[in-house]
Amino acid sequence: MSEVFILYMYRMFWALFLGALLAMGFRRSWNAEHGKMTSWMEDREHAVVWLDPIVFPVMIIFFAAINLWVYGSDDGVEYGLCLLIDIFVFVSVYFTGLMFLLPMLRRRYTARTCAVLWLVPVFLFYQPHMLYLMRSEPPLVVLYLPGILLRVLLTVWAAGFLVLFGTKIGSHIWFSRRLRQHSRPILDPELLEIWEKVRRDLDMHIPVDLRYCSLIRTPLTIGMRKKSKVTYLPERAYGAEEAELIFSHELHHVQRRDTHTKCFLEFCKALGWIHPLVWLAARRAQDDLELSCDEIVLERADAVTRRKYAKLLLSTAGDGRGFTTCLSASARTLRYRMRATVSGGKKKLGVVMLFTVMALSVLGMGKISVSTDRTSLAELIQLSEDSLSEVYLTKDGEEIRISDLERLAGYLSSLQAERLIYTYTLLSEPEGDVLEGFTSSDATFRMSGSYVEIWFPEKRNPVLCRMKEPVDWQKIQAFE
Repeated sequence: MSEVFILYMYRMFWALFLGALLAMGFRRSWNAEHGKMTSWMEDREHAVVWLDPIVFPVMIIFFAAINLWVYGSDDGVEYGLCLLIDIFVFVSVYFTGLMFLLPMLRRRYTARTCAVLWLVPVFLFYQPHMLYLMRSEPPLVVLYLPGILLRVLLTVWAAGFLVLFGTKIGSHIWFSRRLRQHSRPILDPELLEIWEKVRRDLDMHIPVDLRYCSLIRTPLTIGMRKKSKVTYLPERAYGAEEAELIFSHELHHVQRRDTHTKCFLEFCKALGWIHPLVWLAARRAQDDLELSCDEIVLERADAVTRRKYAKLLLSTAGDGRGFTTCLSASARTLRYRMRATVSGGKKKLGVVMLFTVMALSVLGMGKISVSTDRTSLAELIQLSEDSLSEVYLTKDGEEIRISDLERLAGYLSSLQAERLIYTYTLLSEPEGDVLEGFTSSDATFRMSGSYVEIWFPEKRNPVLCRMKEPVDWQKIQAFE
C-alpha cells in the first residue's frame, strides 16, 4: 500500500469523521433545546453545536504562532501564508455560494440548520495543520502574483483586517461600557418572576444579569465571558406574554453562545474585507441567527401568539452594535422575519445535508495556490553547470542514466518555472516521463508533467514549481 494511497484514505476518513461530528453535534444541540435528553447528555445548559465559534480566530492565531516557533521565520511564514490563502479562499467562496443558495435553503430547512451552515469554517479549520499538510496532488488552480505585488497586497489586506476587526472590538468594548453606564437593575417582581420561569424552562444556569437601559430601542444581550453576560431591555412597560417571548429569544441566544458567533462572523468579514460579497454574506448569517431563535420561540405557538410576536418585532426595531444579539436589530430583515413568524410551517432538519457539506468542504479545500518567483528552473533548483552529481530519466518504465550533465544543466537553465506557495506531504507517483536528479549541495529534484519537486536539506517539506512551457523529453534523452 503506497504512502499516497494512505494519505488519500486518511483525508477521506477525516472528511467523514468531521462530517459525522457536525451531524451528531447538531442533533445533540437540537435534542437539548427540545428537552430530549439522553444518558450521555449531562444538561441542556449549552446548545452549542460541537465547537464554540470563538475557536476559529483563536486557532488561526495559535497555529500562526506555532508555525513560526516550530519552523522558524522562513518556513513558518510560508506555511502561515499557505494556510491564510486556504482560509481566505474557502471563506470567500463558501460564504458567497451559501449566500446565493440561502433562499432555497430557507424554504426547505429549519432556520437553525441554515444558521449552523455558516459555522462550517469553524469545524473545518479547528485543526488546520491536519488538512493543508495532507495534500497528495498539485493544486488545480495557480494564480501568478509577482513577489513585490504579493507583499503589497498582503500589507494592504493586513492593514484593512487590523483596522476593521480592531475597530469592531473597540466598538464592542465602548458600547458595552455605555450600556452599563446608562442602565439600572430591573426590580419589577413580575418581570423577575417571568425571567426566572423562562430560565427554569430552559434549564439555564449560566449567570445573566437583567437590566433596563435608556440608550436602546430593542432588547439585546451582550457579554463574551460566561460571567459578564447581560440582557438589556429598553425603558418601557412590558406585558407578561411579551416579556416571556423576549426572554425566551434572548436566553436561547445565550445557550447557543451567539455573541461568540457574532464575533466569528465579524472576524470572517474582516478576513475577507476585500471581497464585498463576504460582507453581504456575513449580514445574511447574522439574520439567520435571529431567525433561528424566532423559530424555536414560536415552535409551538398558535396564530395569535405569532401575530403578537410579529408586532413585537416591528415595535422594537433598533440598532445593536458590537458582539450583541438583538431581538429586532434592523429594519432591513423585518419583512422576511415577520413573514416567517406568521407563516410557520414544517421544514427539514437537514442532518444528512450538514454531514455532506462538511465532508465535501474537507475534500474540496486547498485546491488553489499562488506562484511568485518566475525564473529559470536551474535557478530555482540552485544549479550551476557543474553542480549536478547524478541524474536519471525514467521513460516507458526504463531508467536511463544521464551522462552529459553539463548540457542538461544548460537546458534546465533555458526552462522557465514558477515557485508555488503550496505546502504538502507527498505527491502521487507521476505518470509518463520522469527526471530525477541529485546536486552536489545534497538537494534533489523530480520533474514530471508540468511540475517539479525540489527537496533542500535545510527545509522540512519539498518545494513545488510549475513549468511554464512543455519539457522536451526527447532532447533530455539525447544527453544520456
